Amino acid sequence: MPTLSVIDLAMFLLETAERPFNIGPLVILTPPQNFRGNFADRLTERMLRRPIGAPFNYCLEMLRAGAGRLKVDSTASAADHVQRLTLKAPATMAELCARVCAIHQQRLDRTRPLWELYVIDGLAGGKVAIYAKVHHGIIDGRTFVSVVANWLAKSPREREVRALWEGVVQVPRAAGVRATLTQRAGRALSGATGTIKSAVGLSRLLARQTLTTVGLGRGMALPILNVPRAYKGPLSADRLFAHCTLPLAEVKAVAKAHDATVNDVLLATLDMAMSRDLHERKQLPRRPLVADMPLALQDAHGGNQIAVMQFPLGRLGAAPIERIAAIRREAGHVKETIRQATAETVMLYTTLVHGFPALLERLGARSPAISNVLVSNPFGLAEKRYLMGARVELVLPISVVAAGQMLNVTAVTLDERLQIGLLAMPHAVPNVDALASYLAAAFEELKRATGVQAHAVTKRAARPAARRAIKSSTRTVTKPEPSHAIGRRVRAETHRTLKTVRP
Repeated sequence: MPTLSVIDLAMFLLETAERPFNIGPLVILTPPQNFRGNFADRLTERMLRRPIGAPFNYCLEMLRAGAGRLKVDSTASAADHVQRLTLKAPATMAELCARVCAIHQQRLDRTRPLWELYVIDGLAGGKVAIYAKVHHGIIDGRTFVSVVANWLAKSPREREVRALWEGVVQVPRAAGVRATLTQRAGRALSGATGTIKSAVGLSRLLARQTLTTVGLGRGMALPILNVPRAYKGPLSADRLFAHCTLPLAEVKAVAKAHDATVNDVLLATLDMAMSRDLHERKQLPRRPLVADMPLALQDAHGGNQIAVMQFPLGRLGAAPIERIAAIRREAGHVKETIRQATAETVMLYTTLVHGFPALLERLGARSPAISNVLVSNPFGLAEKRYLMGARVELVLPISVVAAGQMLNVTAVTLDERLQIGLLAMPHAVPNVDALASYLAAAFEELKRATGVQAHAVTKRAARPAARRAIKSSTRTVTKPEPSHAIGRRVRAETHRTLKTVRP
């Protein structure tokens, strides 16, 4: 029986219409030039021949007292979850993102396996998109990346067409021996002891944070207390999405120059971009912005094996080099905190810190801000990818805007590019396209300050895709329609245009 970690269960219990826990990729394909017929229809047909694997055959079973577990649905059919969607041609990238946001914000039906997939055509240039959404409670970000890696081929000549819902590659296990009554009792006692140890560890962690907050220690401060007022707005089920890409080789070069990580560079670049965005909107706070970042745990077992920790970014007016140094230092404090605690302790901490504002929202109360942005980087794909001979142009991550936050930034690599997706609530970040543009500009500034030389791919890769709408050879968009305006128009017509594919 599939297991639910404490974080997994919280994602089900705390989900609301305004805070759905859907995650998934938006894949952009360029079909082969010599392809005859309708590529989207043929691709859908080929994928529907594939079997369903874990976790795409999981259903949720809620038990008494708020407990829950996952069960395998042996009758699950992919045709019940796959839909074909044709946009009014030639649709731009902005129009596609608005349509996907309208789908992404809808909660999944918990009476059946927790996923949906859409094959979308009508895009300018004959491109085809695939968008999938899966409940975060049954899959973590890193596992999702491995599922995508298993789905997409490494060669355009690969004849086998796989499907996303084939799921995680299963490693054969040796046949188990039925546990005795004594063994089962021992496991139960061990679990209870582990819970007590986690609670004791949590109290120690909070005590250390209290000392840091009052200036008597070094490390992570208490959450919520020092989050500046930035990117605030009313709750909404609506979402805006934009993205940009950065040249991965240059990101790594900047990181190496500062003895930092790719995550440190991503955070510094985002800090600069958000500061510019808030300054131009006359909303820049005096205190450093606060980031919330998931970190994988190596010794956890089952489900989402992550800790999500908060730490401050650069101070007001800091230079690019100063920002990356400050972020590197704060990230070190976070890593040290995690090293000093067990996986169960930091997972319990993550659940309580993020569950508190979610619980307040469910009760209709105003929730405090946990951070100004949640930033995630679950790695990605190290080489070019293909599907039924089509070149994969983008694999964009679309994630969760959790309680206590209004902006999610997730990065995933594809070949030589770092793809960065920005998902936001519209009242808090009304011009997410501009923020994507500022991200690309901020990296150029950080690169110049570091002295890293530009590669030949820079101009094309760093240009924000939110400003680079898909265009046909005969159509030029001179004044793109704002994301929020497109979103309102698209949401009104989304459910009238969806067509379910029948095998």
